Amino acid sequence: MNNLLKKLFSDSAAFAFSTMGNKLVAFLLAPVYISYLAKDEFAAWDQTNAYTLILTYLCILGTDAAMAYYFFDAKELRERRIYLSNALLFSSLVCIVVALIMYFIGEYVNPIVYGEVVRSDYKYLLFIATMATLGAIVIQHLLAYARYMQKKWLFNFFSMGYVIGSNLLSLWFVVYDSGIVGLFYGQLIGQITIAIILMILFRSEFILQFSKKHLTNLIKYGAPLVPTLISFWAITAIGRSVLVHIDGSQAALYSGALRVASMIVLITAPFQLAWRPFAMSIKSRDDAKRIYSLVGRILLVIGTLSIMVMTFFIKDFSAFYLKKLAPAYPYIWILSLGTLLNVLHTVFAVGLLINKQTKKISKAFLIASLIYVLGCLFLIPLYKLWGAVAMTLISYFLVILLVYKQNQKVYAINFRFPSIVIYLCIYIAVMTGITWIQLQSTIDLWRYDLLALCIMIVSVFISGLFSIRSLGLLKRLIIKK
Repeated sequence: MNNLLKKLFSDSAAFAFSTMGNKLVAFLLAPVYISYLAKDEFAAWDQTNAYTLILTYLCILGTDAAMAYYFFDAKELRERRIYLSNALLFSSLVCIVVALIMYFIGEYVNPIVYGEVVRSDYKYLLFIATMATLGAIVIQHLLAYARYMQKKWLFNFFSMGYVIGSNLLSLWFVVYDSGIVGLFYGQLIGQITIAIILMILFRSEFILQFSKKHLTNLIKYGAPLVPTLISFWAITAIGRSVLVHIDGSQAALYSGALRVASMIVLITAPFQLAWRPFAMSIKSRDDAKRIYSLVGRILLVIGTLSIMVMTFFIKDFSAFYLKKLAPAYPYIWILSLGTLLNVLHTVFAVGLLINKQTKKISKAFLIASLIYVLGCLFLIPLYKLWGAVAMTLISYFLVILLVYKQNQKVYAINFRFPSIVIYLCIYIAVMTGITWIQLQSTIDLWRYDLLALCIMIVSVFISGLFSIRSLGLLKRLIIKK
């Protein structure tokens, strides 16, 4: 088991290389985009990104997640290649059809998408964005396949290559006065170029054979996950939309807090990339359930303590990075914790993924997103931004609870869930205390920070999440050759 856990953590560390590079690029270029784009173009940028995100979900239709299952379920290499070819062909054809539609009717759809900020040069913006999405879809499928083949450095090189290349091209177009349309021209050129290179590199993996059976398997497994993805997007987008109509300044703070809170993906994204193929590859082992339980609890502790340490410096960092939006700092840890819980649901639902019961995951997200919307409509008018972030945390914890209960019915795992709840309650109380002290501008905050960190380390053991003997196991895990 030690070797398997080392493999998971080493894979996560390898994938962290590209994640950190991509986040660094986004971090450095964001202020430049802000300087060159007109004020009304930011809304168009957000709307176009929302369009491409939903388009990606609908074109891929969960077949990328299904590939994580069928790559290891397939008995022969040829069968894996048929799955890959059919997933790629299906997603690409759907995106091409949408691109053709947008080419002819894009200018008539623009007023619906962009409202009052629509410009005459946006005529082909949705078409350009759709074609850029086609490149991104091909890249996503092929790099996922590279992950499953354990080609970690190929994955890292091209992940960073297409993100850095696309952003530099976009920046060039934006600087030379092409505005938001130029930004997506850069995405189009960069992503299509990398997609073509990857298709050449993976040409031996393609089998030009349409298989209704294989495509049906992929869609039956993956399609029920699409509502999960859309619900995840809605939980972020709806709260911001409600805030926009109630208090625009609060909506701006929310956007700033989300930007900084996304830094938690430096931990969660590498884990997500490594977790699903790892989980599927060990599903037949006798000790698989013990490994799943241990991984979930380790991720919870590492993630929450990382958010806590980040919070110690968040006030000064926000003043430097967010500038006018610096007052958003009290909300960042809550949004970061919500992101962490969203990632943890893939661990607590591992039995549902193994047993192809992905519909139950989507049902949990749909219930949570409905409660989120109702909660936002009630709490935001009363508490504004605090209402939005509180509902984010409540919704993701509800997802965890629902998928855990469903998972236990089909694939019971001892995650020590009561201990997890106790640990999270202590954590939220301690973090609330840190935020209150920061808002009071108390000097010598480091003393309170050190006390809070000690409390949480002790709570790992008093909650029953881990025993003292676990320290010996983790020590052997690190030093064992």
